[in-house]
Amino acid sequence: MSTYTKKQLYLPLLFLLAASFAIFWPALGHNFLVNWDDNQYVVGNPFVHGLTLENIKGAFTSNFVGNYAPIQMISYMFDYEIWGLRPSGFILINILLHTANGILFYLLLRRLSGEKVWVFLASLIFLFHPVQVESVVWVSQRKNLLAMFFFLIGFHLYTLYKQGEEKPERAFYWLCLVAFVFSLLSKSVAVIFPLVLLLFDLCYRKERGFGALLLNKIPFILLAAVFGLVAIQSHSAQVQGGETSYHGGSLYATLLTMLPVLVRYLTMIFWPANLSAFYDPPIKTHMDSEVAWAAFVLALLCLLAVMLFRRKQEMFFWFALFFVGLLPVSQIVPIVTLMNDRYLYFPMLGAAAFLSAAVVRDVTWSELLHSKKYIPVFIFCVLVIGAFTATTLHRIPVWQNSYTLWGDAVKKAPSVSLVHDCFGEGMLEQGQFDEALKEFNKALDLQPNGPAESLDTGVRNAKANTYNNIGAAYGMKGMTDEAIEHFAIAVELNPGFDRAYFNLGNALMHKGLIDQALKSFQMAVQLSPRNPTFQANLKLTQEIAMGQKK
Repeated sequence: MSTYTKKQLYLPLLFLLAASFAIFWPALGHNFLVNWDDNQYVVGNPFVHGLTLENIKGAFTSNFVGNYAPIQMISYMFDYEIWGLRPSGFILINILLHTANGILFYLLLRRLSGEKVWVFLASLIFLFHPVQVESVVWVSQRKNLLAMFFFLIGFHLYTLYKQGEEKPERAFYWLCLVAFVFSLLSKSVAVIFPLVLLLFDLCYRKERGFGALLLNKIPFILLAAVFGLVAIQSHSAQVQGGETSYHGGSLYATLLTMLPVLVRYLTMIFWPANLSAFYDPPIKTHMDSEVAWAAFVLALLCLLAVMLFRRKQEMFFWFALFFVGLLPVSQIVPIVTLMNDRYLYFPMLGAAAFLSAAVVRDVTWSELLHSKKYIPVFIFCVLVIGAFTATTLHRIPVWQNSYTLWGDAVKKAPSVSLVHDCFGEGMLEQGQFDEALKEFNKALDLQPNGPAESLDTGVRNAKANTYNNIGAAYGMKGMTDEAIEHFAIAVELNPGFDRAYFNLGNALMHKGLIDQALKSFQMAVQLSPRNPTFQANLKLTQEIAMGQKK
């Protein structure tokens, strides 16, 4: 490799590395979001507090927050061994993984298309687009980053395998399969990999026929099917009642609802304003003007897809990849949340490559830097990347802690009880007890009312969480009787609420009601037998009870 060629390769890589760290570095000052999965995954999860054989076994045999992702959990164990529970260390690893993903994406595009301007532009868009912030700075989204990391490694290995398919190259095929397994063990979104490989062979390799297109994909398809079933089971186990129903009560209503969501995703790619930790798209049960417009947009996209496939199949690959990336979160198999920024992490591969190639597909670096004809193109690219970067820098501080995150979300979804609940929890962390109580009461006002037996499980659990939060606020204010009252309502609404039993036990201990506190701690430990804090309080209460009897 000549010196000039080395510079062509290394300078872009160094720029991507340095720029990524410069942009996301402020996130190292953030805290864990303990009221938004970080507690269940890391802070309060004894399975990741140390790299031990028992914890590794637990990672492979347990679900966490409705996900089967042992590689994610093992990565947290390594973090814990290095950083303890310092959030900066966990976030640093997230930034490293995202940066590595951007570099792998650049190298993949360079392998497929050569040293073109659009290749570098696509990598910048992938790294710095504002919708990526959620996946990078939120510790709990490590699974997204890990799944992408192994996904891209697998893709690289598959392209190497396809270079010859002679016996020496077969090793790349099996290594690709291993990388795919690691991606699946990080997050189930990787189930799209076989379809991506099929599209690659169809569009880039111009292969046709069953043998060329499908035969070597069979192991990947079987693995995707197995892990897809595991993902459905683990997600259902997280939902009270054992299953998640379609939004609006039917597949048809969910389809109508997701059409406008698709348009919103497309809008976010071009104009990433009003991003939020929580979105509340309206449920559609019948055709209206918004759904009709979204259906028209989808029809245009389908027409564009047909034209691209006929004329520019390599462009079609990246266009299709955006929509393939959305398949796992399209509600074909229902999941709890309708839309999130993090759901665009995988689709962004397709969006970044397609849009960049559409703008500057055949422009070389020499032409861009030395020809006046391309000055407008250069200015346009700089403005686009600059705008995305500025928005990302503005978005990163929003994720600093629970107070900043939900203070932002409550402005964008003021009619959703959950965001008021979460904002109130953030206020408790800041010591704003009276303000937190106001938010919790707003959350109660927005929740359905009626006898507990008439409410569905999800509503009862939401109300239980709010009553538990109110109890916590009263406890912090020193109003123990009021705290006990609200904790008792919480466990009545949700008898499986371990944290509420624990809080109730603490409040009863504060009142000197040892026997009642003992029962509450016993329930908490029964529901979460591996929680060391629950076990410690139970043991202490048992010793006090025995001392009183003596």
